[in-house]
Amino acid sequence: MRKKILAAGVCSLALTGTGWAQQSTDFDDNVIQLDTIVVTTPLRRASSLERSTSSVAVIDEEDIRKSPAIDLLSLLKTQPGITATSNGGLGADASLSLRGTSAAQTLILVNGVRAASATAGTLNLSSIPLDSIERIEIAKGGHSAQYGADSIGGIINIITKQGGSCPEGTNACGSVTAGVMHPWGGTLSGNVGGSTQDGLSYSFGASILGTQGYDYRLSPGHDPDKDGFTRGSVNFSLSKETALGAIYTDGLYTRGRNEYDDDPYGNISHTDNFSGRLGARLDHSESWTSNIELSTALDYSALSQDSVRGDDFDTLRYGLLATTQKQFDLGATHHVVQGGIEAYRDSVKNSAVSGSPYDESKRDLVAVFGQYSFEYERLTVDTGLRHDDNEQFGDVTTYNAGASYELTDNLVTRASYATGFRAPTFNDLYYPFSGNPDLNPEESRSYEIGLNWRLTDSTTLDMALYRNDIDDMIAWAPIDPSDPDGLWQPSNINRARITGFEASLEHRFDPQWSVRAMVDIREPLNRSPGTHGKYIAYGERFRGSTGFTYTPTQDLSLSADLLYVSSRYADELNARRLPSYITADFSAIYTIDEKSQLKFSAQNIFDKKYETKETFRAPGRTLNLSFTRSF
Repeated sequence: MRKKILAAGVCSLALTGTGWAQQSTDFDDNVIQLDTIVVTTPLRRASSLERSTSSVAVIDEEDIRKSPAIDLLSLLKTQPGITATSNGGLGADASLSLRGTSAAQTLILVNGVRAASATAGTLNLSSIPLDSIERIEIAKGGHSAQYGADSIGGIINIITKQGGSCPEGTNACGSVTAGVMHPWGGTLSGNVGGSTQDGLSYSFGASILGTQGYDYRLSPGHDPDKDGFTRGSVNFSLSKETALGAIYTDGLYTRGRNEYDDDPYGNISHTDNFSGRLGARLDHSESWTSNIELSTALDYSALSQDSVRGDDFDTLRYGLLATTQKQFDLGATHHVVQGGIEAYRDSVKNSAVSGSPYDESKRDLVAVFGQYSFEYERLTVDTGLRHDDNEQFGDVTTYNAGASYELTDNLVTRASYATGFRAPTFNDLYYPFSGNPDLNPEESRSYEIGLNWRLTDSTTLDMALYRNDIDDMIAWAPIDPSDPDGLWQPSNINRARITGFEASLEHRFDPQWSVRAMVDIREPLNRSPGTHGKYIAYGERFRGSTGFTYTPTQDLSLSADLLYVSSRYADELNARRLPSYITADFSAIYTIDEKSQLKFSAQNIFDKKYETKETFRAPGRTLNLSFTRSF
């Protein structure tokens, strides 16, 4: 496997490209313009993507609009480094992970606010509608020195629509979209935003989706009915520039109802999710800025069956983040120093069928962190240090260091090292009758070297070699090995080493034609007792995609993607294998007039039968037709 990874890296060095600029085309003048991309996720501050010291990708609103995807999982599945899994179709429990780690080892943020449940440690991504998203920033590798727990594999920051970006000459704008889909269902969404002359920017949106679904399960004895899904959502954003800085708030609330066949206590899941923040920015000077934010996130879930209430699990998180940042120049070197304090409380409440509450219902965390970066000519260096004090398991200190160097105007190399950790969840620590309050956090060490190469303005390439060593991984096993049907309990016994290579390439032949390709090769090895040398369950070893966009006229845009995923093992002993699969997706957008668009999309065109989770049928052919009217 290591030979394959090294060979792929050598072959990719023969290609040309870069990954730091968006391409915008003037259709009439055949001019390709490159715009600098600014990201906030990796360093918790605005920074240029072209000088990043770690692997970062951005999906913007235009990418989302052109994509055949109808949900977040299908939008991100062709991104390098991402593994997408789901227990069925729309509304089913769905998750993403980065670079072969688990979903709980990948930090999901909504507008910078951690959104995962404190009991399960994950967020069901089916709860986040695409209509609410303005952009997505994906930062791969360890980032605990900036964000604390759970960012072992990386961070996915979902940024909702922020407003203030209307066509020139207008202060307010919006759109309404209505669509129908197969399996039969429909969508309706709307958004309005804009800005005022006194510095107020705003955005408000709402959406509703419903589908009859299909039968998710493949296991014998399940209820062979269609598993439908309904979801409603509201998103908002307000910001006001003042003489001293700014005041801002944003949030996303979703409510869903999903039918499924997976629990003896219920076959209907009711969920409520909210992530929001209220903040202020104080500009002490042009080079010195401070921020303070109050945030909250809730994850409420309840099961029912035939109107009989089952398990309820409610988690609530509220926190405080305060940062200050100073920039200064010394000669030809530009310096940025940032310090911050973060504190939050997690609380849980359950009314399980068993009637047993968690042994502990809340936990507090306080962390201090600092970052120092400098740029000298073609060199950029980023460093970070963070200390977390968690009342459940004690102290953890993490750090990172990275550098990028612009070898030529068209070629940037980067390298980084980072430590990380994942906090045990309430389920791990205090689940009734079987939690283990003596657990330690999982710990990791990650290494990366990467290359960003541009030979022409039309060809871009980004690639990276990486390794992630994870110790004290939490594993659930029977308390009595002779009774696998008895109580299970978690312990810190597992270890893993994930080595990989990833590359993405984009090329624009002319204003009409562009192509893209991605390759992702991994060796996700278990190093735990009893399974040493085996592959991690559901660990993908190879995935690749290719696609094109064709714009024959200003009124018509066609896009297609082909994804291949190799076989995976469904258990730690590598006794059960899920077969490889190929899916093809397609979209067509027709501009009726300057304010009206018609979009048709088809996912899994050839109706491939496959599973991303054992015994759960992945969606077959899915069709969507929508009409959008702007105003």
